[in-house]
Amino acid sequence: MSDTTLYGRVERAALAAAAVLMLAIVAASAWLSIDNETRLNDAAVTQDIRAQTVDLLQTVTSAETGQRGYMLTGKDYYLAPYQKAAAQIPPMLRRLGQAIGQDPAYLVLRDHITRKMAELAQTIALTQAGRREDALAIVESDLGQNMMEDIRVLSTRLTDRQRAALASDLRGSQRGARAVVAIDATAFVLLTLLSLFVGSSVNRSVQRLRSTRIALERANTALESANAELQQGRDQLERAVQERTAELTLANEEIQRFAYIVSHDLRAPLLNIIGFTSELQTATATLNDFVHTQADAGGLTVPNAVREASEQDLPEAIRFIQTSTAKMDRLINAILRLSREGRRVLVPEPLDMNVLLRGAIDSVRHQAEAVGADITLAGVPAIVSDRIAIDQVFSNLIDNALKYLVDGRPGRIRIEGVSQGRFVTVTVQDNGRGIAARDLERVFELFRRAGNQDRPGEGIGLAHVKALVRRLGGTIECVSTLGEGSVFSVRLPAVLTHGGSEPI
Repeated sequence: MSDTTLYGRVERAALAAAAVLMLAIVAASAWLSIDNETRLNDAAVTQDIRAQTVDLLQTVTSAETGQRGYMLTGKDYYLAPYQKAAAQIPPMLRRLGQAIGQDPAYLVLRDHITRKMAELAQTIALTQAGRREDALAIVESDLGQNMMEDIRVLSTRLTDRQRAALASDLRGSQRGARAVVAIDATAFVLLTLLSLFVGSSVNRSVQRLRSTRIALERANTALESANAELQQGRDQLERAVQERTAELTLANEEIQRFAYIVSHDLRAPLLNIIGFTSELQTATATLNDFVHTQADAGGLTVPNAVREASEQDLPEAIRFIQTSTAKMDRLINAILRLSREGRRVLVPEPLDMNVLLRGAIDSVRHQAEAVGADITLAGVPAIVSDRIAIDQVFSNLIDNALKYLVDGRPGRIRIEGVSQGRFVTVTVQDNGRGIAARDLERVFELFRRAGNQDRPGEGIGLAHVKALVRRLGGTIECVSTLGEGSVFSVRLPAVLTHGGSEPI
């Protein structure tokens, strides 16, 4: 057996041993890394629970401070810390419960905090009702102080336990890190010995690796060039999109100005028509008076064509002109309203949707009672948005639902909302006529109306609603069954982040 063959076998054996050793090291390191990551994740959760517990205690303390300030001074602005804390505590309890699970210590803490907030609310309510002595009696009974001490003790126990768990996780993580270091050091020594043994093999592979490296560098250069071209194309596309967006915005603004100018200019001749129609109506009345009174009294013979014109043709023509001008006036007003709304600056503010929607319902209560309709408000989450736009959207939807109820069938209109992450969806459901499937696409179009045209309207309302919803960053959809009713779903951002006059 030649020395070369023997050396080759020894070399292959050494390489195989190195491969087995590397696999063992990688497996051990991977296991230790996963264990260490698990411990660090547990530590992060534990730290988060601890921080939430501390924040919860501070918030309860702030609520108590606001209550004390209000009871001592009787001034409403001292209630601000209490009101803010009262709004924050329920979601804070829910988040802590989700993080800690059905922990008995958390359940006891939650019950104590709930009772404490009830006690604070009771004393504030008594003070507001003028029963300050009764409120002070509750405070002087030390019930609230004892509950607060219990809350502090329970919070301290919970944070101490989390601190101990955090320390345990960190110690375990440190042990794992030391084990990784030890394994890596051992692997370094063994691999150094193997590297010395297979050095000659590495030397023979240098030329081949060098060629491979040169080819790889060339491939990397080509890839970088391709990436640069791709980035250049992406930049050009973004600039094109920005330019197109600017052009569309400008065109939209021009359309709005055009609509405003056209509507404004149409009003002048329309007012002239209305004025001359009134004069024509007065002249017709004078003619009728002459035909029926003066001509008959004077013994004059009035031709039948003149009598018929004064009694039928002229009044009918005048009524037709008045009806047409009234419709034209409503259309012009609608176009002006849409144009003004498109230019109005949105003003985001916190909105209690239940209060706002209750006001919209109250405004049509007489109309609802007249048609025997029942409007139910099931509760809608609060949002931050433009009050005027939101009121117009839902006033239109409620009015639309009342308008198209079925005669002889008790009307049922239900409004409810649900939070969906960064959005809130509000639905307006009715049991009215419904909309045929072929008409669903056109109900939001301007001046387009679906179904029987036996209700007053110009086809403006739903188009205006869709435009407003789009400006608010939301969407509106309609699902309907002919003869059974419709459901309008409005999806709005929970927080409106812009307040400019973005184009409709």
